[in-house]
Amino acid sequence: MVALLFVPSCASIPSQDATSLSKSGVERPLWTAGDRWLYAWIAGTAKGVKTSEVLGVRDVGGVQYNVLRVETANLYHMYYTADLHWAANIVESRVVARATPPQPWFNWPLEPGKRWQYQGVYEDRERKDPMRESYRVVGVESVDVPAGTFRAFKIVREVDSAVVDQYWYAPNVCWYVKWVGRRGKDEFEEVLQEYKLVAGDKR
Repeated sequence: MVALLFVPSCASIPSQDATSLSKSGVERPLWTAGDRWLYAWIAGTAKGVKTSEVLGVRDVGGVQYNVLRVETANLYHMYYTADLHWAANIVESRVVARATPPQPWFNWPLEPGKRWQYQGVYEDRERKDPMRESYRVVGVESVDVPAGTFRAFKIVREVDSAVVDQYWYAPNVCWYVKWVGRRGKDEFEEVLQEYKLVAGDKR
């Protein structure tokens, strides 16, 4: 049984300046159905846009997940735990990719210098592989993107020398404002073009 629930909005959390971010860190956001982020992406010679919108919280077998509707060239749903650990991608009600246990792209509260490890299994339609990853919060930086200038936590994820991600989480946006990744010789980048928080901008 899948039930749709509602939680307090991300924008209801008090804003923090760079100094308080560095000293006290930041707790996880609470998304609201309708929160929306639009990104421009580039990968080699290809480019496009990606829209992510919060549908709400869904209960699946007694476990609650935050659900994002993501639209690029394809439409799919991303399921995240309450702590925004990625659990699965769903297409037409079918699981097409999953991580067991869910993948901890964030470890709250975010604090400069914080580190964590992950060991699990990634599975999609073509493969099932063990994963061993390391994460670290490099610090708080000012990031300029088309949507504006934001104070953001820079996080680095490393699987090995061939797979590296750098992403910047901005509390005022309740999600990342920039993401740069490398997969072998291939690189990609996403930057926030615009966003809408149901309860209003936190800046």
